[in-house]
Amino acid sequence: MPEPRDDDVTDDRSLLIVLVETNPRTWETSEGKGEGTPASRGLSSVLGATITFLNAFFALNQQNRAVVVAVHGDGCHYLYTSPLGVETDEDGDEAEDARWANKVGGLDPLQSEAGPTILRRLGALNAAETGSSATGAKREKADSDDGPATSPFAGALSLALCYCNRAQALENAAGLRSKPRILCLQASQDNPTDYIPMMNAIFSAQRQSIPVDAFALGEHDSPFMQQAAHITRGAYVKPTLGDGLLQYLLSTAVMDLRSRAFLKLPAARGVDFRASCFCHKRPVSVGFVCSVCLSVFCDGRPACDTCGTTFDAPDVAS
Repeated sequence: MPEPRDDDVTDDRSLLIVLVETNPRTWETSEGKGEGTPASRGLSSVLGATITFLNAFFALNQQNRAVVVAVHGDGCHYLYTSPLGVETDEDGDEAEDARWANKVGGLDPLQSEAGPTILRRLGALNAAETGSSATGAKREKADSDDGPATSPFAGALSLALCYCNRAQALENAAGLRSKPRILCLQASQDNPTDYIPMMNAIFSAQRQSIPVDAFALGEHDSPFMQQAAHITRGAYVKPTLGDGLLQYLLSTAVMDLRSRAFLKLPAARGVDFRASCFCHKRPVSVGFVCSVCLSVFCDGRPACDTCGTTFDAPDVAS
């Protein structure tokens, strides 16, 4: 049981970074499939639940801040960023954001512009992608692939961690303090080639004490997200009701870290801890590990492809 504290009258200030998958190819292949999953309802349904969830998050504490990142097919894009409360001008002096100059009773106004901003920027992003001939050619090539659609969640998680680090530095200089956390909404399958950068990002989040909550919206579980939630002490949820995403979000991810200590969050069952081999980027249950750099390979070889260490032939054969 958490110990009582002296500032119980003051709610924790939270910084929530939402990584929502907006890759068109993912949603084109997911919509209508996997009945009973949020992904089968389409991106518009997921965005509606996400925006409603953000409104509830802002209503809990007017000092809460949120960032929404679109995990798109061509990279990651900011859809919405809350003002941090303290900005710096060109001379490095503190300057209050103009949008936050008029406070009511000393409180920040509710961030009611979050939803329209998210939809407007996502529409502009899709329009730019459609109008780009180069991107269109790349997408046609991707659509012709037989493999499943994937999105760069490793890069998105790294982007979120960089933003957390930058925001905390600004807030510490201003005498403020917030507790960051990351929420991932993934509809596609994991990309095995992202194993190394994904694990690096996960351990970085663990070192910074930033929980990662993960929602698998598609038909399949996400081993990467299972490990991210488990290692960082977050929550992994695979919704079973297609139209119940908002309920899952409100009951799992809306409360601050202090309140979560009093609640029973869903625990992931059967976390897939298998590593991916460095040679073919495939999950392996049994593999060969380099004793020098700890690279994992699915088959024996005379030398490590990563660091060049040579192995004794009898050991490889055994």
